[in-house]
Amino acid sequence: MRYCVIKNTVTVIDGSDNPDDVMLQNAANINFTPEQVEILSEVEYLQRVDSIPKPPQSPTAEERIAALEEATLVMMEVLASV
Repeated sequence: MRYCVIKNTVTVIDGSDNPDDVMLQNAANINFTPEQVEILSEVEYLQRVDSIPKPPQSPTAEERIAALEEATLVMMEVLASV
């Protein structure tokens, strides 16, 4: 499997085993020039996908509950000392 993508991205135009000329024609059919696209092997494509920074993960519900419980205990200690 190979991927014809918009240059320097992971936006796939054609993901197949088509020859280069067919992939480039498919790109041309949707108004991309050969200079705007590149053809990557599956390994190259997956490496590029893996190199994209991932957004930070939101805390799980359990982590949020634990943080709230800890904050509540701290506030109770502060209020008890007043």
